[in-house]
Amino acid sequence: MPESRVALSPAEYEHPADELEERVAAIMAAVLDVDLVGRRDSFYDLGGGSLAAIRICARIAGKIGCRLDPTVLLEHDELADFVEQIRQGAP
Repeated sequence: MPESRVALSPAEYEHPADELEERVAAIMAAVLDVDLVGRRDSFYDLGGGSLAAIRICARIAGKIGCRLDPTVLLEHDELADFVEQIRQGAP
């Protein structure tokens, strides 16, 4: 059973703003084994680290078709900021 994000994240839950944020949030939630990921949740607060970043980026490549360097997630750890990097064509 996934961990509740309420127990992990100090941020108030903010629903993903659009389909891309929803898809990335679902991938992050699955890899991090949490019930959901909000726009302002930090990847680190939810238990993320370098291996999880690699796994998330690999799943994004497979499901969304966008290849990313895991450092993008490590440097832009909130969902909304990370997705903005995807939109801008981050490597």
